[in-house]
Amino acid sequence: MIRLAALFCGLLCGAGLIISGLFQPALLQGLANPAGAWDITLGLGIVSAFGVAAVILGLTRGRSRPLLGGEAEPIAEGQTGKAVVGGVLFGLGWGLAGFFPLAALVALGMFAPGAGLFLASVIGGMLVHDLVANRGRFRIEGLRSGG
Repeated sequence: MIRLAALFCGLLCGAGLIISGLFQPALLQGLANPAGAWDITLGLGIVSAFGVAAVILGLTRGRSRPLLGGEAEPIAEGQTGKAVVGGVLFGLGWGLAGFFPLAALVALGMFAPGAGLFLASVIGGMLVHDLVANRGRFRIEGLRSGG
């Protein structure tokens, strides 16, 4: 059931990206430059995502287990600082490139220039992080069956 829900959410998000054109770097530039040809389209997408997340969090607050089963992963102590630094780096990369990872995948499928380089950079950054965080040893997580 959880895999079907994830598939549905992914298809819904991908369809929204394609229909809205939010995979185009020009929309990010239009949102980030109010002095130029300002375009609020991407901002409305972000606000709607926060709205849906707020509703879901409100409906599930106080539950001891995830709605679709499985185990909740607790946030380890000391992760807040890492999340803030990671979020800032993510935002910088997004702002400089004009892509975020999902939009870059869509753009790559549509042969948009720069999407492949951006995705290669994201994967490279993930590998560098894994090397640094694990002292030179690669660790592949999430490949267990039954999850």
